[in-house]
Amino acid sequence: MDTQTPGAGKAVLDANIPPNQGTNRSAETAAPAAEKVRVLVADDSRVIRKAISKILSNEFDLVEVGDGEAAWEQLLKDGSVEVLVSDIEMPKLDGYSLICRIRAADLERVRNIPIIVITGADDELTRERAFACGATDFIIKPIDGVQLLARTRAHAKLDQTTRKLEETSTALEEQTAVDPLTQLHSRRYFMQRGVQDIAYAKRHNSDVSVIRIDIDNFRTLYKKHGDQVSDQILVWLAKILVASSRTEDTVARTGGGEFAILAPSSGRMEAAVLCERARAAVNAQPFQHESVTIPLTISLGLATLGRDPGETVEELTALAEQRMTLAKAAGGNRLGVSYQEEAPKPEEAIIEQPDLETALKMLGANDGGKLVPFLPDLVTRCLPLLEFCNRKLDLGLGFAIESLKEKIADMR
Repeated sequence: MDTQTPGAGKAVLDANIPPNQGTNRSAETAAPAAEKVRVLVADDSRVIRKAISKILSNEFDLVEVGDGEAAWEQLLKDGSVEVLVSDIEMPKLDGYSLICRIRAADLERVRNIPIIVITGADDELTRERAFACGATDFIIKPIDGVQLLARTRAHAKLDQTTRKLEETSTALEEQTAVDPLTQLHSRRYFMQRGVQDIAYAKRHNSDVSVIRIDIDNFRTLYKKHGDQVSDQILVWLAKILVASSRTEDTVARTGGGEFAILAPSSGRMEAAVLCERARAAVNAQPFQHESVTIPLTISLGLATLGRDPGETVEELTALAEQRMTLAKAAGGNRLGVSYQEEAPKPEEAIIEQPDLETALKMLGANDGGKLVPFLPDLVTRCLPLLEFCNRKLDLGLGFAIESLKEKIADMR
């Protein structure tokens, strides 16, 4: 709630407040200052916004809004915003929902913006949920002016560096078919190959799936460990993705920490099995480089021709990316299959290999979607029972069982 109690602003700050020599602008009248980085501040309290302005306005061009919905609209229309400072408790759209919406945005500049969360809730659950939704940094009230200024500077600089790297990477991708670091295919080759595979699938009425993969929290890892370790992480993941894929699959690096797989002759279930195989392989053991050990996870998104809306490789890739982004916003380390489904709660864990009894209970609870990666193994475990019933009850299922065995073998 907004509060204007006399003296309330004094408790928000410590003594380390840089002098206020600039002027902030409202969302309605904002015009970017050419020499300053633009920062969007979202908080329903004018006292807090004024306190943040005293800290940042001398160095940054500030845009202030009073709720999460207004912050979202401002990000969509203002491409110059490079950092978001947001409260959690806000009307219309709270901080958690705002962060999740940003991390699932279609626009890359919006999706990748650094988000500094400022809240008075000093509890571990709030912190964990904010980070699970996709927050970049976290500051507790009362605000330390020096700390907020330093972190805003750092994230603004990182965002500028990242944007330049993405522009350079995009330019390089247009010139080569191979990523020089990972030796995977480039985005350019991936899109060209996708056109061919989709055309073939349409002619022969066969399947093709597109998978998008991101390293969870890669921006934070890059900031903490620098170029050398980050490059080795990319090479490490590239090898895992190749080992998890089939010979006929096209594995590509499409951006900084972004990868994609084109899986011809793969329907929804086969592609989901591939995704789970890759996710589990990354999760099985931490990345190690010299004295550095880092547990890593990936988020994946999946789209299948004929099963999902989209007739071109561009449309299927965009849909897979939306689903992957939702998976990241929901906590990461998971596969996003349906963009229309509500994102799982951040604290919801990825299920492990279920036994038959657990699988039946999940089906009874209309929760069968989570079983997709494990279906080939579950069917294999049911085969001895089917064969026994066929012999004892003379069901005449011999040919069907043998055919089922062949299909399961091909999936594996």
